[in-house]
Amino acid sequence: MFHRVTLVFALLALFSGCGDGTSTTPTPPPPPPPPPTPSMANIEVEINNPQAFASGMGNLFTFDLTMRETAGLGANINFARLAVFRATGELEEIQEIGADQIIQGAGDNRLEGSTTETVGVTFFFRATIKVGRQMELTVGFTDDKGNDIDVVQRFVFVRS
Repeated sequence: MFHRVTLVFALLALFSGCGDGTSTTPTPPPPPPPPPTPSMANIEVEINNPQAFASGMGNLFTFDLTMRETAGLGANINFARLAVFRATGELEEIQEIGADQIIQGAGDNRLEGSTTETVGVTFFFRATIKVGRQMELTVGFTDDKGNDIDVVQRFVFVRS
């Protein structure tokens, strides 16, 4: 009998080190660090539905400008400049619209990070805009980190 009592106490002593009877919640791992902030906006531009119209004083060239920011950093649109080249490749004429004209057409000149915006733009030219002419669009931005970014898109005018 003595051995049984000793055995019971020995077993109790073994199991008594397994905890103090209170439950503990494991400490959760620390949250992951936030993703790094981009150092510069990444902006792409696309020209859609280009059209040329003759007016009594010159020619209007209109298109939808789609701007896409993919780095997650917003930017302000400062200007849009459109150059028309002759068939020989020589520069024929350049026209520019500023932030004020963009605001009139779009309501603001802001491109938020990770968004896509489409704005209708119109340029007035003295030169006749002919189908097949090489054109170059430059859109100037300043991103939220103060970087000046010029996005250049070359294209050939083809009626849509």
